[in-house]
Amino acid sequence: MAPASESKAAHVQPNIQDVFLNYVRREKLTVTIRMMDGTELEGRIKNFDRFAVVMDHGGADHMIFKHAIAAIRTPKPVSNYFSHP
Repeated sequence: MAPASESKAAHVQPNIQDVFLNYVRREKLTVTIRMMDGTELEGRIKNFDRFAVVMDHGGADHMIFKHAIAAIRTPKPVSNYFSHP
């Protein structure tokens, strides 16, 4: 019999933030990131982890700490992030 932690892990729904960021990264969508201070950056998400996002903006890589992000806007709607592999 599998340990309880393994069986729970098999039924955990993916984190919506990770699904969203993976989707825009894989699709190479240009997104607009609005910072907490109101400034906006437009570019492509190259990578991310729990604490930061690396974005290609103006031909340079920018590391943006997630706690400073207010919103991320996509250029087109996505109906259901969880249906994308």
